Amino acid sequence: MEAPEFIKKIDWELLKKQKQSLMAIIEWNELPLLKDDMEGILSLIDNIQDYAVNKLGIDEDKVFDLTNEK
Repeated sequence: MEAPEFIKKIDWELLKKQKQSLMAIIEWNELPLLKDDMEGILSLIDNIQDYAVNKLGIDEDKVFDLTNEK
């Protein structure tokens, strides 16, 4: 299956860093409404990553692996 144009344009390294930042903000946040909104965005990112790996066959380490991030 060929990837949609929006998937082809994703900078996976940048998305992983942004996701990590979002998770840190969710952990520190004390405002329930804001937390719900941010968790919704996090869920969207998770689904995009799952689609890229499970449906398009993009390497899982490229999409998910945060162990090499500093």
